[in-house]
Amino acid sequence: MSPRISLIIPTYNAKDYIAICLESCINQSFRDIEILIIDDCGNDGAIDIAKSYAKRDSRIRIIRNSQNLGTFAARIEGIKHAKGAYICFIDADDYIESKMCEVLEQTLLAHKEPDIIHFNIHYKGNKKTSLLANAAHKLRYILPIGLSLKPLSNTNIAYNFFLKNYHFPKFTLWDKCFKSTLLKQTLPLIQTYIPLKLIMAEDMLHFFIISLLAKSYVGINARLYVYCLNHISITQNKAKVEKKILDMRHIIQALHTLAKELVAHNPLAPKIAKIMGNNLGSLMILESRFYTPQHYGMNNKINRGGGAKQTSLLDIIRTHLSPLVEQNLIAPLKPLPFYTGICSPYMLCCILSLQYWNRCLTYIRLSVYILSFTHIKL
Repeated sequence: MSPRISLIIPTYNAKDYIAICLESCINQSFRDIEILIIDDCGNDGAIDIAKSYAKRDSRIRIIRNSQNLGTFAARIEGIKHAKGAYICFIDADDYIESKMCEVLEQTLLAHKEPDIIHFNIHYKGNKKTSLLANAAHKLRYILPIGLSLKPLSNTNIAYNFFLKNYHFPKFTLWDKCFKSTLLKQTLPLIQTYIPLKLIMAEDMLHFFIISLLAKSYVGINARLYVYCLNHISITQNKAKVEKKILDMRHIIQALHTLAKELVAHNPLAPKIAKIMGNNLGSLMILESRFYTPQHYGMNNKINRGGGAKQTSLLDIIRTHLSPLVEQNLIAPLKPLPFYTGICSPYMLCCILSLQYWNRCLTYIRLSVYILSFTHIKL
């Protein structure tokens, strides 16, 4: 018989974490599960550890990618190979509570097998990660996450996550359990419109499709997943700024294209795509906040007429946004207040980002930066 729940674990260079993750999976109190490890061609020996677990537990299967594809594509491979009626995603550097699958099964039976079950998480910092990075993530997970304890159906599901809730994280995949048939239904759209090698905001894009297709949702106030901040993960890597910005630009374009495809399933799709596009425009700007003029080889001050024009940080930001502005996917930047001409790159990026997303976390960043006399950048 097919397992009840498939746990999909994309794995790339997670040697320091994979054993804890797998221990949490094989020791689940509910046993009718399979554990799919997607080997994304790492080189640190994590898969050797996974293979040793697979020899001891027949529920573990290892699927090897032909080349490194990234977490997004690895999850897609997991969906293709999953045999379970339901699917949960687990990052290899995180772990789950021992009763997670049992609680999910009880919820499925009590609520007539909804398309999505949403649960709460524990956030666990990392001693190797800076105090500031830990503090910034702690702030994110204090904010509401869109978990609704009232069952939702049809258009109300996407509305709850993308229109009602304005905080982060509203679209993560690892704090939810999905009906397998629903995830397999998303694959043709992903493979048609989305490049698989994404490193930024890919969860949002996938959950955008999932939420528009889903018919039923249940939220439970149980902390079942332990999120551990990995100091070397790709989303924490400042050297990948350009790649992350380009990914978000592509995702904004894909959101609008997919909205046209999915409007028949949910008439809110175009409105959601517009709002999410603005949110990503804001994040594109924020990606540059830690960078000094030396990183760009330019003057960060805004030039105001006369003399030879130097490239400014503002010019760079506008260059990143211009393809989206030209396609009418986001609005152009508004004229800036006079004082922004003397702002640091960090402060300028925060202020500009508020044009697209009036986000409370950005105000917290600005307040901490000013109160610390510019020493603390979250």
